[in-house]
Amino acid sequence: MPRPTSPNTASFIRIRRIHVLLSEGHPFTAPGLARELEVDKRTIKRDIDALRNQLGAPVAWDPDARTYRYTRSCTALPLVRFDAAEAGALMLASRTFAAWKHSPLRRAFASALDKLAPIVGGVVSLSADALDAFHQTPDSTAEREQRHIVALLEAIHLHRVLRLRYQKPGEDAPAERTVHPLHLAELDHRWVLIAHDPAAHKPRKFLLTRLADATPTGATFEPPPDFDVAAYLAGSLGRHTGDGDHRVEIALDERAAVYVRERPWHPTQTLTPLPDGRTCVTLRLNNLIDIENTVLRCGAHAEVLAPPELRTRVRAAHAAAVARYDTPVGSSGRKAVSDRR
Repeated sequence: MPRPTSPNTASFIRIRRIHVLLSEGHPFTAPGLARELEVDKRTIKRDIDALRNQLGAPVAWDPDARTYRYTRSCTALPLVRFDAAEAGALMLASRTFAAWKHSPLRRAFASALDKLAPIVGGVVSLSADALDAFHQTPDSTAEREQRHIVALLEAIHLHRVLRLRYQKPGEDAPAERTVHPLHLAELDHRWVLIAHDPAAHKPRKFLLTRLADATPTGATFEPPPDFDVAAYLAGSLGRHTGDGDHRVEIALDERAAVYVRERPWHPTQTLTPLPDGRTCVTLRLNNLIDIENTVLRCGAHAEVLAPPELRTRVRAAHAAAVARYDTPVGSSGRKAVSDRR
């Protein structure tokens, strides 16, 4: 018997439509859906066979109701199956930095992402280039991030209202939040859910590692017609988003500047030589939180030139660090590690 082939892009789009009808209990027949999608009824029957036999969905024909149905609850569509070369590429690429950029596995990996594209559509920021740091993610972190991915994708596709149990740093237990999920994005090497918060009347970001649970409420929502994820993220350097418009100027010595040339901080970045031999990095950002942290990580190799607010904040952080190191270790009631051995 010939080995079954994986569904192509067009059939995955139809299969997703069939899954939505089945998961929500809408009756349909192959001829009726074929007319709606402007394909032959045999094409729809092949798609149903692929959904059942290749993706493992519990599809059955109900002769009494004269419609297809799911024999058990199946809210999360098994997204995709890969052939051996594509699966191998994904496994190796998750552990091998070279695979993202120059390896021959790149073509197989790109093919796998092409198959994912019609499933995730515009609801997830996913590209080969965006995943080049996944090999650095600790296994426990990856597991926490991946635990809810499929359920979140389904909720975004089907506009399902979710009840989240989300624990912020410093909180003793997760708090409940009701949100309208809009998009999944990989920001600063962490997966983030972007969702509209009806209580706050604006979008918010939720780190998947802090998500204890995500449960559909049974209600649906209409996505904001004016929400543009690209515009929403355009002024962000990392996971934080604001409403400001900040022109940021950072002077870097040559040691730091070489890394910013190799891996730019932001799409708005421009580099200008300074008379003292340093390089000025100019950015346009909607908040100052992530750039403050970035500058602090550079230590003495970076100096904020503008805006004054950011310069003041970075100076205060450095002053606090100096004060901490000016205090002898024993004077705060702690013993040095060497003294405890």
